[in-house]
Amino acid sequence: MLFRKGEANLFITDESIGIYQLPINKKEQPKKVLIELENQIIENGYIVDPEILLLKLKLLFKQNNLKPRSINLTIQDQNLLIREFVIQKEELQKKSVLTYIHEQEGKRIHFPFDEANITFYTKSEDETTVTVVVIIADENLLHDYHDIFDRLGIKYVSFNIAPRVLYRLYEEETNKKIEQLIIVSLYNQMVTINVLENGIPVFGMIEESEDAVVNYFELVENYIERVANYYKFNIKKGSVHVSDIVIFNFNKQLTNADIKKKVKPQIENVNLDVYESSNITSNDDFTDVECIMAYASSIRKDNNQKHLFNFNLERTRKINLYGNLLLVIAFAVFSGIALIYIPYITSNEDINVQENINNILQNQLETLIEDTPIVPETSQIEKDYSDSYDFLIEQVDQPASYLGNLLDEINGSLEVQRYSVDAEENKIILLVSATSEVELYEYLIQIYEAYGVTSTVDDTRWMAMQPSRRFISSLLMEVTIYYA
Repeated sequence: MLFRKGEANLFITDESIGIYQLPINKKEQPKKVLIELENQIIENGYIVDPEILLLKLKLLFKQNNLKPRSINLTIQDQNLLIREFVIQKEELQKKSVLTYIHEQEGKRIHFPFDEANITFYTKSEDETTVTVVVIIADENLLHDYHDIFDRLGIKYVSFNIAPRVLYRLYEEETNKKIEQLIIVSLYNQMVTINVLENGIPVFGMIEESEDAVVNYFELVENYIERVANYYKFNIKKGSVHVSDIVIFNFNKQLTNADIKKKVKPQIENVNLDVYESSNITSNDDFTDVECIMAYASSIRKDNNQKHLFNFNLERTRKINLYGNLLLVIAFAVFSGIALIYIPYITSNEDINVQENINNILQNQLETLIEDTPIVPETSQIEKDYSDSYDFLIEQVDQPASYLGNLLDEINGSLEVQRYSVDAEENKIILLVSATSEVELYEYLIQIYEAYGVTSTVDDTRWMAMQPSRRFISSLLMEVTIYYA
């Protein structure tokens, strides 16, 4: 698909959405927007709550006066599989490359998706072989995003991949064309490493990491070395090695200075560079990963430049939907006649018969009622017993109200992790956490002052003794309260 004027470039993560739109008029400024997402809307790149996501995008477009006719969405690394294939032409015969790749499922390649959407780029070709770079994505994921954009009235939707847009961003900033390049993207809990040849990704790996920052640099360095060696010795059979490494720091806990100082992969003849934009400063509001990715996907050298990797989706046309709807309506009308009207006519006779039977049964019931002796009224003693029981039930302690009093005193960073009520021993046990021990001690004092028994026991003074405590950890305390 050709790039279109006014196209909105999007990058969506689990936490937020970044949009960058080039102006249609050169006198206007580009529009760049970031909007946060709550939990359970996007998870690992997959749409969990499409209705909320749709409302978020509608609000975002309306508030920022965005009216794009086309969307260019960059897919996250974790939702892609990148591989290079060398295919013998005699194996292809009359098959297409896509057909051949699909046939390799479970043989040369294992798709991590139930339904895979495949796009490829032909790197080279000779008399005997064809070398292609294959990008594989989850087709259901692409359809889910396309459905959202369709409901927004977007006419054209295209998909981009993160390694390509980051390479174009680096190329635009430095004006360098690098033959063999490793792009390392450092996220908060994930590291992605992609090998590119002349801007074309040929291999990619993803590794989730929740290690502390102390071990993070060693982990990154080890993965860079492993990928570089795998590329040199397994893919290129020792003939070519990586010449440059570029690190994109999207981890908010790390600084570029720390990365430059501590990441030093032991690879010979390799230039290591940590990306720092000359166009985006620390004072710019557009510095999050979502925004940088959206900005990078808008970069192109030629207005007619096409996506090298374009995922084609078979979408149902609206006219087909209308035709299917008419068929459903016609079928519903026929079903209504066959299943409702005809049975209604035939059942009328059964209804008349049943009404006669009901009349006979009603007469029999009235006769039985007349012959049934009257049940004597309840005696006064039985009523007294019933009233006494109701009175005693009202006097029974209701520990639920006491527990409610204790929960009402929870404030600040205090949180009740667990609670239990022992009605036999008249005690309540709370497991309380806080960000400081002071808040835990203040909570003990506060509840005893509010509900501790003084001279009498009533609805507000029900705590029989001082609450006892036991620290599970420095910020987690078990409190035991006995009620009168």
